[in-house]
Formats: sequence, C-alpha cells, structure tokens
Amino acid sequence: MLKYREHQGSFYDADYICEQLIPQDSFYRKFREIVAPLLKDKQFESMYCKDNGRPAISPALLAMATILQFHKDLSDREMEQACMYDIQIKYALGLSLDERPFDHSSLGDFRKRLLENGKEKEIFDRILSHLIKQGLIEKNEIQRIDATHVIADIAVPTMVQLVKKSIFEILKPLKGRYKDAYERIASEIDMTEYTRESVNSEGPGRPDAEKKKRKLVEVVNDARAVLRQTRAVGDKDIRKKKDMLRRILQENLEKDQDGEVKEKQHQEKPKDMLVSPIDPDARCGRKSKTKKFIGYRANVAETVESRFITNIVVMPGNRNDGKTAVETIIEQKGLGLIPAKVIGDTAYGEGLIRKQLKEHGSEMIAPLCTIRSPHARLVYPKSMFKYDEKKKTLTCPQGVTTRESFRDYQKDITIYHFPLSNCGKCQVRSKCTNSADGSFQTVSCNEQSSSLY
Repeated sequence: MLKYREHQGSFYDADYICEQLIPQDSFYRKFREIVAPLLKDKQFESMYCKDNGRPAISPALLAMATILQFHKDLSDREMEQACMYDIQIKYALGLSLDERPFDHSSLGDFRKRLLENGKEKEIFDRILSHLIKQGLIEKNEIQRIDATHVIADIAVPTMVQLVKKSIFEILKPLKGRYKDAYERIASEIDMTEYTRESVNSEGPGRPDAEKKKRKLVEVVNDARAVLRQTRAVGDKDIRKKKDMLRRILQENLEKDQDGEVKEKQHQEKPKDMLVSPIDPDARCGRKSKTKKFIGYRANVAETVESRFITNIVVMPGNRNDGKTAVETIIEQKGLGLIPAKVIGDTAYGEGLIRKQLKEHGSEMIAPLCTIRSPHARLVYPKSMFKYDEKKKTLTCPQGVTTRESFRDYQKDITIYHFPLSNCGKCQVRSKCTNSADGSFQTVSCNEQSSSLY
C-alpha cells in the first residue's frame, strides 16, 4: 500500500545543518534543486495496492536513490550505507542526519516493481521532458546513435551446471506449492545435488573428460525425471521454467551413435541459444571477430550539440546494432523529439532503416551498407509448413514431421525442432535455412540436431 511521504522539517535535517558544507556547483545540490522536484510518489501509485498491505517506502525516494546509486556506481548494500553515513547523499535525498531510510533489499524490490509495471523509463522520460521544456534540447536537434555492449551479471556455467541450475529453478517453487510432485522427484534423484550451494559445482578438483560425460548423463536423467513428474502441474511459472529446461536440453545436447547423451559441438548450437536460466534474456555476442561477451547490446541516442542522451533501447547481445535503431529514434516522438538527422556508422546504413526513419521525419546519415544480409536469401516461408493443432506436430515441405518443441514466452511463439538425421541429408536444405550452422531461423520452426525430448 502506498502512503505519500510527508516530511516534517527538524533541526537534524541535512539541508539545515549542512547547507554551508555543500558547494553551490555541487552535483548533489543541483540534484536536490532540479531532479528531486520532478519525482513525486503520486507518479508511481499504479505500482502499489491502494488499500492493502503495509505502507510502502516512498517510491520517489527510492527512485532518487537509484539515480544516485548508479551515479556513484554503488551496490545495493553500499547505497544503504551511503544513505546512512554520506552527508552529500543525505542532503540530496532530503534525509535527516539520524535517518536510516530503507534496507538495501528495497532497491532491488523497487527495480523489479518498475519492470513489472512497465515503468522502467518513467524517471528517464520525466527528466528528459524537463530538459526539453527548459529549452536545453531542441526538438529537431541532430542526434547520433551507436550501440554498446552490456555484460550480464551472471557466471558462465558449464553444460552440467546449466542443466542443474535449470532443475534447481523448477524445484524451488515446486517444494512449497506441489509437495506430492516434489516428493516423487525426491524418490528418483539425489536432492543434495540441487541445493543452492551444489548447483554451481561439479565436484572437487578438475574432472576428466570421462567423468564429465558420466555427470552429464546423470543430470540429464534427473531432468527427465523432473519433467516427467511435473506433467500434471499447471502452474504458469513452473511451466515456463520447464520450457526453459527443455530448450536448454534441445539446444545443447544430442545422442551419439551408441544412443548416449553428449554435448553438441559449438558450431552445431543455435546462435540464439539460452545461456543462463538466471538471466534468460542474455545472449552470446561479439564486440569484434575475436572478442566475445555474454549479455546485451544497448542502442544509445544522444543530441550532437547539447550532448544529452535521448533514448536507450536494450536488446539481446546477439542482435545486430541496427536492429532497434528505428525504435530508438521513433520512441522519442512521444516527448516531441523528431531529429532532422540521425548520424550512425555502417551498421545503421541499411536501406530499410533509412526508409523507415524517413517515414517518421528523420534522415539517416550513415555509410551505405553494401554487404548483402544473409537474411535476404530465399527460405521456405512458414506457409509451406503444415501445423496439426490437435496432434501438436509440424510437417516440413519434404514431409518430415516433428513434435519436439518449446515455448518462447517472451516472443509468445512455439519453436519446433527437426532432427539433423533427416535435415542434414535433405537435398533442398539450402532453400530451407539461411544459417551456416543449419539452424532454421523462422518464427515457427528452428531446425536443430536430433532432439532428446
């Protein structure tokens, strides 16, 4: 429940005691004078229940603290400490010297609440709108755009750890909500392998290749047991986690000639493969031919003259820089910004980007992209695949039928897998896929090596 913050002045307030300590040109004084008045609790009231629960910590206070946290590059715990002992922070937030405003966990809860309610850009847009009203940004001012990579805050797991983490994510909610299913699973697998401490470990020492192979077989059998024993569980959250586990198994594993489970070669894995169940949106990307990263790309637009950032659009790390270029620019129309020109590098020089921006009143100034996109090659359209809704199967134009699939809830699509044993020998494979590794890149299908599940 949201209760508006009512601040009653006292002789312990930082602005009374520290007024002479904070320089006139200090960032924290400017923050207090310019940014703080823009953020009010009422702007965030839709994020909270109106008449139930304990009174929430002031969302305006948490919003301001979040900005200062990123400005000083502090962790949540460090920000909690700064709010207690840093006079500049207390002054900027309007806190009393003896006030401890919130626990560090409140910052994480607030960020989660922003995302869940689609208000992650609420603060950014409000400050940007103020800059426009003050005339600091011209509405048709020339902008430039470029992308930067963002490293995901996750450890890169081995194949065994990836499967174990996915199983662990299913078992966590299962234990409290569906005890019968949890107990059935516990009778089949060693639950000590799936504690918070053990999911990140493959055992003491560096395991040899044979030991790794045996361990992989063990955790895959455990995954089979978990999927089998939870078939009747209709919980949406658990279903999503199960689909994630299926996807990991399908994208990374296959059977060898003896029918044993083994990990696919890197070149056989799809480019859009899931790399972590903790951060399912993170992807493998490249900064150059030799430098790789796991995380995201962010398209950033800024004004050329005034040097203000006008928009940031984040996408998975495996996307091309120009993928969200148009979105980054036209989203600003809601604030009245229509740049006359947008400057970018070759990644933004495609004809389609130029055409779409022109339709919205902006001209793209970028080197002409002369390299033909691999997506321009002819592929079989989805209309040539036959979908059986009752049997939940998909048949390709050559008559190969598959029922192996997983649900991508983010894109709201179902992706089907075709066995490499059929597709690898197909005479029309070049017409079916435009990917070097053989992955069938359409909304409805995704051709991979032989599926296990």
